[in-house]
Amino acid sequence: MRLYVTMNLSTFRILVVGAAAGGASTALLLARAGAQVTLIDRVAEFRAVGAGLSLAANGRAVLEALGLWPALIGDGSGARAIRGARLIDQVGRTLMTPPDGAELAVVTRARLQEVLLDAVMAEPRITCRFGVSLERAGPDGIVTLHDDSEEGRKHPIPAPLTMDAFDLVIGADGVHSQVRACGNFGAQVTDTGITYLRALTTGTGPGIPGVGGRSSESASDAVEAWTPAGLFGALPTSEGHYIYGSADAPDVREAIVQRDLEGVARAWGLAWRPAAALLRAVDTIESLLVNRVLHVNCTRWHDGRLVLLGDAAHAMAPNLGQGANSALVDAAVLVDALRHAATLEEGLIAYTVRRREAVGRVARSSAALGWLAERRHVVARFLRDRLLWPIAARLTTSRQLNQLLQESPEVLRRMVTEAMQQHPNHEAGQGAPVLDARADRAASMVRSHLAASAGRPQAR
Repeated sequence: MRLYVTMNLSTFRILVVGAAAGGASTALLLARAGAQVTLIDRVAEFRAVGAGLSLAANGRAVLEALGLWPALIGDGSGARAIRGARLIDQVGRTLMTPPDGAELAVVTRARLQEVLLDAVMAEPRITCRFGVSLERAGPDGIVTLHDDSEEGRKHPIPAPLTMDAFDLVIGADGVHSQVRACGNFGAQVTDTGITYLRALTTGTGPGIPGVGGRSSESASDAVEAWTPAGLFGALPTSEGHYIYGSADAPDVREAIVQRDLEGVARAWGLAWRPAAALLRAVDTIESLLVNRVLHVNCTRWHDGRLVLLGDAAHAMAPNLGQGANSALVDAAVLVDALRHAATLEEGLIAYTVRRREAVGRVARSSAALGWLAERRHVVARFLRDRLLWPIAARLTTSRQLNQLLQESPEVLRRMVTEAMQQHPNHEAGQGAPVLDARADRAASMVRSHLAASAGRPQAR
């Protein structure tokens, strides 16, 4: 442990690109840590889009520490707690039960977005510019923005381009990140060949058979069935179910192409009967979201004053439910790393070192699960369900659960809480010596990286 000079975030102007869960939470935490933040998103007006997501203990810890959990729970119409989805085969045999400590909270994406944006809009150190997209960004922090908002269209030249300079530009703009496209991140975007459908049902829906060895269960059950058509899952929400399923079986794919919701329900019902009733509880075919699964891997997460976060850095298959949760962890670790570093370069390297391999393990495991779930040949499914899953169930340990969460919830709460506490030595607007063991460890981690990049221009 030694004296260490840390940066003063209150002197920083930071641009966050992308106002979904990762970007909004990062903007909020940075602002509460003292930074002046501009949050942009190409969407001018946020509507109730998206389906649902499951918040694990890591994502929940960040949201709780930000003080947003009561708003997410609401009056009973918000997040809903479940123990985790039980994995079954197409006839209802249990393949795996959720391990202890795998509690989840299921929430609609619209609800999470609403709560985050309400908090962002109320934060005086955040300037929100929606309907604004990033055209270009350089490692020097100079950006060109394209303003297609209603205010921007009032100018004599429609959708004018404007330039600005920031101390840090954070790309939280998703799998097709423009920030990533502007920098040197060694990015590789891979099409997994897997397509999933997602939707929210209305009403409590039918019971889901095959859980706990009984012929049927209440609508509060969470289950994921691995079937000849791929996987199909249903997680209870406060108003129905969040459902998701494979969309690559020929008859399912054809019904989607024909925009035939009843055809999708019939096709899936042949593989797993409850899927048909759940799909018929979806309002319209337009409510059925269909997405190709892309995997993003970056050898570097920062380039000068540019840094990536969430799907922009590590988009993964959704099979472990860690996409949004990992973005929330990114937000906490990034701000913590910046707070405990002497320079911007050291902070960004410490963030990368702490996050890249941890989230990479989760992404690889999630991809493996996705591949296994899509095995449709009867022999492959038999070997998987009768041999592989029993072995996997016996090997499931608390250590594996910790690897899935990537960071301890207690550590995440502490990171967020400390970041939001005003640093007494920063009141004068100058960096000051601070005694901090984690800062010392961060310095040790980044020495080799700094030595390797000694020939590059240093940021700040």
